[in-house]
Amino acid sequence: MKNWDDLRIFRAMAKSRSIRAAAAELKTTHATVSRRVRALEDDLGSALFERRKEGYVLTAFGQSMMDLTQSVTAGVEAIDRLAFGQDGSLAGPVRLSVLEDLYYKVLADPLDSFMRSHPMIELTIETTSSFRDVNRREADVIVRITSDPPEQAVGRKVADSPLAAYCSRDYLRNRPVVDRWIALDYPPTVSPLLNARPAFLANSLTVVADVLRRGQGIGLLPCFMAKGDSDLVRLSEVDLILDKEIWTLTHVDILHNPRVRLLMDHLYHAFSSQRARIEGRAE
Repeated sequence: MKNWDDLRIFRAMAKSRSIRAAAAELKTTHATVSRRVRALEDDLGSALFERRKEGYVLTAFGQSMMDLTQSVTAGVEAIDRLAFGQDGSLAGPVRLSVLEDLYYKVLADPLDSFMRSHPMIELTIETTSSFRDVNRREADVIVRITSDPPEQAVGRKVADSPLAAYCSRDYLRNRPVVDRWIALDYPPTVSPLLNARPAFLANSLTVVADVLRRGQGIGLLPCFMAKGDSDLVRLSEVDLILDKEIWTLTHVDILHNPRVRLLMDHLYHAFSSQRARIEGRAE
């Protein structure tokens, strides 16, 4: 094999059964994935995939290679983590993955101050709702709302993330006899509370918060979403609902990289200074 990076492309395509999905995962082009897979097959002298209706399916040889590459890939990833963990420089890259809503509501200003204080650090921020794999260094530090942090990650809980009921000031002034329930497509928030009828369902916190601001009804939001929002009013008749926790996480192999340590510490202090409002204990 002439290029070990071809293993990443092969494994991504094998898992997704799609050239397009593999390209998206690897942040490259459809043409690059297709070309590299063909080159790998030519190099090995055997077909790795069969094209079927359900996508690109591994041949018997491809499946055998997939099994063998598991340990090879894990070893390469471990070496990458070890090298990054031993890097003692304060200058260089570090990658952060965070929920977009958490970035805008909690971390935008703290991360701005981090970049101003450490101009030699090249900070990459990815906003996504998907867990990034710290084993594979898809991110060096992740901030997630979860009740079950991944086993391979280390870090600390920085806050609870309870739910509370909110509506707009206008809705509260003109509140109907039967409330309209605005829900996130997330089980703890779907069933109406109080005397309310289902009126709206969305799969985005940002959308639910916007609909509530427009006076369309009452709904549950994580308290951090309403932090500093003068258009949303919390309803005192609904108790806080304990839901999940906010964690800052990394991999044990890179925990002592100074850039990772600086970022982890900065995030901890950012959440600590806002914790009462994030947890709904202060307005």
